[in-house]
Amino acid sequence: MNKSVCALVHKPGSTREAFQRYYEDNHAPLAVGLFPFSRYVRNHLVDPGAFGWDTISEFWSEDIAEAASLMDGPIGETMRADEARFMDRTRIAPGGSEELVLSTGAPADSDGRRTCLLLRDTAGLEQFRQVAKQWAGALAKNQTGVSIDLVTSWQQPSFPAAAVIWLPGWIADIDVPSQLVVTILRARRVETPAAMLLSQKGK
Repeated sequence: MNKSVCALVHKPGSTREAFQRYYEDNHAPLAVGLFPFSRYVRNHLVDPGAFGWDTISEFWSEDIAEAASLMDGPIGETMRADEARFMDRTRIAPGGSEELVLSTGAPADSDGRRTCLLLRDTAGLEQFRQVAKQWAGALAKNQTGVSIDLVTSWQQPSFPAAAVIWLPGWIADIDVPSQLVVTILRARRVETPAAMLLSQKGK
């Protein structure tokens, strides 16, 4: 299974709350009926401050490149028309992910709360990824439900992190290694039930 991630933000003149509400009520159900997702998650950010985006979405598919290519046809026209209703399309920031699940368990707490640790690459890709995975692995020793996405941006604007470590719950105190530049964000995770996904219908 392949994975991609995408950072998204509301259109000028709107708000984060309106964006996230429209996403859940309209855009996500539309996408579910058009794309062969194996899993589909929206992480709606809470008080993101100066981060600059409202939601980080996660998409899984048996062939993520094939799923993304649907944007080149009629499905893409439908999706772009809906995106224009609520998001700033000039700031869509997607990327491919190498996902590593480091400890078993629920990816969010019972209220859907989740902590996102966004890591920027300031040390060169190979060294950065090694340090990022070591830190994520250390966090996973004391925490269930920990995973890391090692991200390769697909276009400009680039995805706003070279890696994302996901932790269940909202964690206030995190000891960040000195060699990493990290943005800590709180999110509410919403996952589309598997039975509603196009890839699962008819099974």
